[in-house]
Amino acid sequence: MIRLGIIIDNISYRAGTERAVSSLCNGLMRFFPNQYEITIISIFSKKNQTSFFELNEKIKFKHLEKNSDFKLWNKAFFYRNLIKTFRKTNSEDFFDVLIGTTYVHNILLPFVVKNTQTKTIGCEHEVYDYPPKAMQTVRKFVYPKLHSVIVLNKTEQQHFYFLKNTCIIPNSLPFESDKKSSLTDKRIIAAGRLTHQKGFDMLIDIYEKIYPQASEWELNIFGDGEDKDVLQEKIIRKGLEKHIKLCGSVKNISENYQKSSIFVLSSRWESFGLVLIEAMNHGLPAVSFDCDGPKNIIEENRNGFLIPRFDKELFSEKLLLLISDFEKRQEMGKEAQTSSTKYEEKNVIPLWNKQIQSVVSKPSN
Repeated sequence: MIRLGIIIDNISYRAGTERAVSSLCNGLMRFFPNQYEITIISIFSKKNQTSFFELNEKIKFKHLEKNSDFKLWNKAFFYRNLIKTFRKTNSEDFFDVLIGTTYVHNILLPFVVKNTQTKTIGCEHEVYDYPPKAMQTVRKFVYPKLHSVIVLNKTEQQHFYFLKNTCIIPNSLPFESDKKSSLTDKRIIAAGRLTHQKGFDMLIDIYEKIYPQASEWELNIFGDGEDKDVLQEKIIRKGLEKHIKLCGSVKNISENYQKSSIFVLSSRWESFGLVLIEAMNHGLPAVSFDCDGPKNIIEENRNGFLIPRFDKELFSEKLLLLISDFEKRQEMGKEAQTSSTKYEEKNVIPLWNKQIQSVVSKPSN
């Protein structure tokens, strides 16, 4: 039995990293039920909180209840304290492997497991240059001390050319849909946190260009976040309330993919694109900015369109093409569904198991 600890900022959040962690935990318990004892170590959540995404009942939680509202000048003290807390947790649970899910966790891990037998895996869920420059420098010195660094695609692996311990494991589909979209509903779907990164402000501009030629169609944006009011104000200012709906977060996004005909991704940067493969699995063709991760998923003019970063004009053109051409939607949607199968759990979770087993067998640093 391998004792696995997975560190996450707050398991109660409903964003991509939380979904990826939930999928990993559930997948390991499903495919290798007698091999793992999994504990999620959630830094900022309270004891009465739980995961937004459904988790196997055998998965344990440790809520550290740390205060996330610490000041900049207090950062060094906070992280020193966090290392002590992680060490205490590790000494209580004797983890065989600790997994970090942000660059901050990954940088702390070698200090946490010093003088122990615990192995370390750092996961990179963000694009390479997301951390501040100073942290990128620290990362170069610390990451070689990790037993393994998991990246999501070849693009990210190339950025980590200075490491010998990288391994590519993409995110897996959190669920696989038996029901596919008929592609007949006049609905376009987007999903993600309502933040600057996701580029929904640009998506509103794009939709403003096309709605006069597609007045019967509607854009539904699923997700919550700090930019909700700003985005709603922009929609109202442009007179698009009847055409663009902010739908909030839903637990069952699958049925909304089924009722849509095109998926759009307008992110400024994206290390992978979990919602992209979810939509493709439902048979939706995609239109996406070429924002790092999606270029490893979308095959141009086959299962979707990859638009040069921030070219709103071309994005509008390709979106209108799919709106007006049902046969093109069907053709690309079929290819999208087929290409999404490589991300099914049965193909991804064994890669995780193999890498964890490999790390466990390595000598301690």
